[in-house]
Amino acid sequence: MNGEGKPFGNQGFNQQQQNQNQVQIKNKFGEVKNLFVSGNVDYNKLYSLSEEIAKNLEINSTKIRKFYNHVKKLELDKDVDITRNLNKFVAMLMYDVGREGKPFLKDFASGMKEVVDVVKQKKGDELIKHYKYFVDFFESLVAYHKFYKG
Repeated sequence: MNGEGKPFGNQGFNQQQQNQNQVQIKNKFGEVKNLFVSGNVDYNKLYSLSEEIAKNLEINSTKIRKFYNHVKKLELDKDVDITRNLNKFVAMLMYDVGREGKPFLKDFASGMKEVVDVVKQKKGDELIKHYKYFVDFFESLVAYHKFYKG
């Protein structure tokens, strides 16, 4: 801090940018959730939202890939209880993120949980269809994250 109580350099700017990124992520996850709630998922909009989230997402590639692999693995097993396994995914996600305690990871976890909660409310064929939407969303999120964050 300088003598005026302001941070030296661009620390204040960095914190402000982080806060804006967090708000952006929350808003975009809200839009994804609304797409899922509507039941009419527009893939162009879904991919656009995943790109916007990925641009602002401060998570390392290994961690996001770990979460994605857990979800993708479920898709391969035809006898899987989707709701049960999505619950396990959310628990794993929350534990891992809570252990690190970083606000931007909590925003990611909260956003993913909101979307998963909508998927879990579906039944029968609608559950399968929305689960596939979720996997597609997550896959594009990982791809855009790799593109923007390397």
